[in-house]
Amino acid sequence: MTLPAAVLLTVYALAVMRLDGLIRADSITEGARDALLAWLDDRPKTLGAFIADVIQCPWCLSIWIGAVAAPLVWFFGEHPVMLIPALLLAFSQVTGMTHNLGR
Repeated sequence: MTLPAAVLLTVYALAVMRLDGLIRADSITEGARDALLAWLDDRPKTLGAFIADVIQCPWCLSIWIGAVAAPLVWFFGEHPVMLIPALLLAFSQVTGMTHNLGR
């Protein structure tokens, strides 16, 4: 199955958006996120402080997720192992966005 490039781009962009929210803000990951942030070294100018900042910043986190996703999508974008989880994340993102708008 060959999908138009615009469809793939939209699906993967929504998937990156959903992963960002899942990692950074969702209640389902709150325990793990809080434990990780507590474990990280919070002294200024340390790797732990950098990672904590990235986890808590939507712009920063989306860049890192995108940096991992971009080459995977480029080489394996239509493979079911990539596309099915991306569709799941994209559907979840669209559902959340429309829920926030109301019915």
